[in-house]
Amino acid sequence: MLQIHEDQVERVNKDVVVIGNGPSGICLSYLLAGNWPHYTCKDHPGDEMLTARLRYSIAASELEHSSAADRSSNCSSVSEEDDEDEEDNDSNDSFSSLPRDDDCDDDRREDEISCRCCQRLQNRHCLPLSMSKPEQLELLASGLEGRNSGKPLSLLMDNLQHPCLDAGLDVPSLLDWKSVQEHREHRPVDHVVLGKGPPGGIWHSLDPSVLTISLTRWMSLPGLDLRDWLASLDQDERRRLQIVPPPPAADNEQSRDKDKVERVPIGVVAAYYRDYVTRHALDKHFRCGSVVTSVKPLRGGGDCCDDHDGNDEYRWLVEGYEYDSGRQFRYRSKRVVLATGTTDSYNRLGCSGEDSYNWVAHDFKAFRRKLERASRGGGSCCQQSQQQSTPEPVLVVGSGLSAADAIMAARSRGVPVVHVFRTSSPSSSSTSSKSKSARSLDKVQWLPASAYPEYHKVYEMMANNRKYPLYTPLADHCVVDFSSACDRLARTKKRKVTLCSPQGRLLTLRVSCAAVLIGSKPDLSYLENNGTDLGKYVDRPIDSHANPINVNVYTYEVEQAARRGLYAVGPLVGDNFVRFILGGAYGVFADILNNQYS
Repeated sequence: MLQIHEDQVERVNKDVVVIGNGPSGICLSYLLAGNWPHYTCKDHPGDEMLTARLRYSIAASELEHSSAADRSSNCSSVSEEDDEDEEDNDSNDSFSSLPRDDDCDDDRREDEISCRCCQRLQNRHCLPLSMSKPEQLELLASGLEGRNSGKPLSLLMDNLQHPCLDAGLDVPSLLDWKSVQEHREHRPVDHVVLGKGPPGGIWHSLDPSVLTISLTRWMSLPGLDLRDWLASLDQDERRRLQIVPPPPAADNEQSRDKDKVERVPIGVVAAYYRDYVTRHALDKHFRCGSVVTSVKPLRGGGDCCDDHDGNDEYRWLVEGYEYDSGRQFRYRSKRVVLATGTTDSYNRLGCSGEDSYNWVAHDFKAFRRKLERASRGGGSCCQQSQQQSTPEPVLVVGSGLSAADAIMAARSRGVPVVHVFRTSSPSSSSTSSKSKSARSLDKVQWLPASAYPEYHKVYEMMANNRKYPLYTPLADHCVVDFSSACDRLARTKKRKVTLCSPQGRLLTLRVSCAAVLIGSKPDLSYLENNGTDLGKYVDRPIDSHANPINVNVYTYEVEQAARRGLYAVGPLVGDNFVRFILGGAYGVFADILNNQYS
């Protein structure tokens, strides 16, 4: 093993270290680089109360700053005793600096705020920094509802960035993003974004030809709409970015909906995220090809005493190495943000032979490569003997959207599918087909049938008892064993899967290959105890749905962290869609700026 001396380790001090260079890390880097949101002061087309709260907060913030400026200008003529009295009378409330005349009633205060609001609207139309205080964000986000995990800040920023998105309206954003060059008061924060691959994270590892679940405008990051970016590319740029054209429509129904509903291939989204970093000059903050091995708190005189110089500003130590060169790095940081997502490793069934054979795939991209090799005549998957008129079936395990993609990919190539999936019933033998259908459709209910006919077709096949070509559902069966043995007569290898029925009967099937698509989990091995003590349920693995990291919903600071200054964003905290990650990024950004500059 190569020995690295301490003097060869790169040591750097940073204000913020972001671990993960996917959409969450990119979005946060954009904010930390000095790109701040300015409220356009236009009415929200679907929420009059949100519009009223926004204008009231802006006006109140303006009054607060004006009062502070007046007090500062009169400071020289006020006695020290008066100053102390004034400080004692100040409140921690965000609107504490509003006028407090004895004869000023609530109606008069509202009129003054309304007047100030009109002046504010004629000014620079900015979502002010002071509005980023948690108590003010809580006021703005009150009463908002949406599909997200219930985090109010994610819903608030989504309502501002994508107004009326769930209503199917394509309304311009209520936020105008301004850079450091456009506003001097914007202050960039010194930070670095660490990631294993290119900017975009997991999006570069997925099958580039598969259409996204989210609509095109849902995938956009602040300051550059994906649709505008795509329209701006010429043919040379498309070739340079290796953009894969969208697949042809599966049927006439999908063709009719193509103009109404916009979805793009995953490869386009991956190229967009990568180019987004370049266009916004964020490259200097990104250190790609980096593997983080350790994140631990700095305690003076403690475990990390060698890296502690007595400066309590630097609370965290991040260690790792460059994937290609092996060069090690060590960052001392004031704050660390976990943005690694939850798709680092694919879940396993844990049955015999699962990891022993290369014909068992755990991600759709690998499974599709096997199908493509077979269709070109070179493949180990879907082999057939001379006596067979149809290829041997493939086994698909799982009930999510990736499993649905695998089923569609196999059937479109004429390959039969045996589909093993679970329902929520503890005893499926006594469960009606209708109730099974309801549970199976839980994962696709929020997808409109007109926009996603292919997924609704798969879930229809799962739910109904009728027969469909090239499809055999085996609900509530369990995989017991994967095995392979030589067939001397056919001079081939028999690939077998042993299943157990809900009644306990064993069933052995010959298959050509298998796809086990039962979700994924994050790699938090760089944290103590793999981060299990940071979730809502302590001592359980972190899971984006069942056990996300427990954070403050307005600052996104980890509640159970060993020290202050550890944050988490994105799927790690339950924000599983790109459209909602802006809320977490803004929460971290606002907390950093308030604590750094206030």
